[in-house]
Amino acid sequence: MDFAKKAHGANTVDVNEQNDQAVGFYEKLGFVTIERSERDGAGKPFPILSMALQM
Repeated sequence: MDFAKKAHGANTVDVNEQNDQAVGFYEKLGFVTIERSERDGAGKPFPILSMALQM
C-alpha cells in the first residue's frame, strides 16, 4: 500500500460490498466508505463500496 500511495498517489479503492475480507482489510489500512453503488461497473447487481484513505 505504501508503494501504491507514494508511486501512484493511490488513495481510493472500489470493493465488492459482499467481500467482507476485502472490506475489513482496507478498513484496517485506514480506508473509510465514501460512497455505495447498487451495481458494479458492468451494470451487474453487485454492490460496490468506494473507499478512501483517511488523511
